[in-house]
Amino acid sequence: MPSKTSLFNKELILDILRSTGWISIVYFLGLTFALPIRMLMMYTDDNNMHHLVPVRNLFEYDYAIQLGLLMVVPILLAVFMFRYLQVKPAADFMHSLPVRREKIFHHYALAGMVGLILPVAIIAASVFFLHGALSLDRYFGSEDIVYWAAATVLLSLLLFTAGVFVGMMTGISAVQAVLTYIFLVFPAGITLMVFYNLKILLFGFPSDYYMTINLEKLSPLTTAALLNERILQGWELLLFAALTVLLYCMSLYLYKRRKIESSTEAIAFPKLRFLFKYGVTFCTMLVGGMYFGEVQNNSIGWIVFGYVIGAILGYLAAEMVLQKSWRVLGKVKGLAVYGVAVAILLTIVQMLGIYENNVPGQEEVKSVILADTPHIYPRPENYGFNYSPAPIKGEDNIEAVRKLHEQIVSDKKVDQFAGGEEPVETAFFLYELKNGDKVIRQYRINRLLYEDFYKSIHESEEYRRASNEIFNISPEEVNHLTITSNGPSNHFVTINMPQEIKEIIAAIQSDILQESYADSRYFGYYQPSIEVVIQKDHFIQLNLNPSYKKLNKWLEDKGLIEKVKVMPEEVSYVQIGKYEKEKHDSFEVNVEQIAHDFEKHADVLKVTDKKQINEILNTAGMGDKHQYVAVLHFEGRVYPELLYFDEEHTPDFIKKAIK
Repeated sequence: MPSKTSLFNKELILDILRSTGWISIVYFLGLTFALPIRMLMMYTDDNNMHHLVPVRNLFEYDYAIQLGLLMVVPILLAVFMFRYLQVKPAADFMHSLPVRREKIFHHYALAGMVGLILPVAIIAASVFFLHGALSLDRYFGSEDIVYWAAATVLLSLLLFTAGVFVGMMTGISAVQAVLTYIFLVFPAGITLMVFYNLKILLFGFPSDYYMTINLEKLSPLTTAALLNERILQGWELLLFAALTVLLYCMSLYLYKRRKIESSTEAIAFPKLRFLFKYGVTFCTMLVGGMYFGEVQNNSIGWIVFGYVIGAILGYLAAEMVLQKSWRVLGKVKGLAVYGVAVAILLTIVQMLGIYENNVPGQEEVKSVILADTPHIYPRPENYGFNYSPAPIKGEDNIEAVRKLHEQIVSDKKVDQFAGGEEPVETAFFLYELKNGDKVIRQYRINRLLYEDFYKSIHESEEYRRASNEIFNISPEEVNHLTITSNGPSNHFVTINMPQEIKEIIAAIQSDILQESYADSRYFGYYQPSIEVVIQKDHFIQLNLNPSYKKLNKWLEDKGLIEKVKVMPEEVSYVQIGKYEKEKHDSFEVNVEQIAHDFEKHADVLKVTDKKQINEILNTAGMGDKHQYVAVLHFEGRVYPELLYFDEEHTPDFIKKAIK
């Protein structure tokens, strides 16, 4: 009779249980404390029941414990499961057995998967039982339990197979554990480092824009870290499953070709050692450039120094790992070749300047977005209620934006911040071309150098409608509207009558369209704030500027102006003088010090007349680059506040009094 060969080898399974069974037990106990026991403590205490609210998902229960288990247990299991590969006697013994390599691999890999799935399945069953026994429908549903189990299992299997895959390429358990975590964060990490360094090397590269778009989804670890805050979509779970299968197959492929004598080697395959060595060198070079660029304010000299030091340290560290010795100073020929290659590449990139000088022609552009932030989302609905400006399509406005862009590019070598005090702002351009392509650029600029360009753009009706969210809502969407005083009294009024909301929205829209560019830049933080609440987490914030004529008139007619503005009667007196910033050189202006200095100067104007104080309150602006400063002393309040005046908005009585 032909002999029968069992699919399962009893001795292998017993060996696996003896060596790694404890990890699954620890995993089960940890999940037991995080979910069933936590639920029993919460939902059987009558004193706390009225404080409890529905949860977003089951990961909210002791998430620190769940996250710790999810990030540690699968990799730990992968290391211990294939520990025999890293110890030469064990590797020799295992592969001397009359069992095919594929069968050995399947036994250990599948046993590891079962060791991760079984605890989750038992916990899910116990939570189902508690859900019915304690009537927990008001807090979470059965579908939440299924989602929790699916997400936990798929993520843990992905981490486990990643650990197995890395284990096939190394012969040291400690190196396997470290490289597994590096491998898991590598997609997000390398993306972050490359984008940051491209921002340094390429003038106008929009690194902040790219880093705001789903960067956390590039690594299973960062995805796991946000499980309590967001629900994974179906395609993400399918992707985890597909990656798990792919890593499993690749691990099997490497296992069958791995040499037994590669145990105790940092990298088991000779051809991968080259990739490891120069991969580490490249990554540490980028880290060095990032670090010195950040701490030395993007100084080119320090960035180059960071590249050199990072590359040297990375190359030597990789050699030490590969050679298992610190005596590697004589093996730097490869480093020299690497350095020359990188230097040539960077020189070519800088000399060509194709990327940096590319400003789309007028005939190429379909639309363009000009903003002061790179946080422009292609699909805003996926990012909560973050408003993204609408693109502008008018030919005149597109040409005005292009001229601004061309001027910034031509000023590449201009030190825009030579004085050290100029305001640093972002100029963000997003062009959509007629052929479907996009051109995206981001710059740090001194806005004062480009005021003429910005003025022509900002004063166009199309731009104002596109860049202000207030034009993209209807009054019927607004739940209520609150205007809060800017003074020490902190008064506020709430408007919730539909007709009044409609009138206010119309007034705000009209005032924004009529306001001059200079006024929109001049008035700021000290003005009353307007909060238009649409939903609980969706609101629009604006300032009630003195230049908002219609809205101020509406508030006066309703008798509300005194409730939302600082009135002259609240101010005891005002000190006004020339502002000399160099005497108060600090990141945070000392108001008390300025007030004290003003007491000593004879040329400081002291205003007590209420009409003049009212004029001061309606003409003062923000920004310490202006010519005059006013110190407001309030009735019944110890601490004064500062306002500033530019030449255009300074009242005549101040100009006459202060020469």
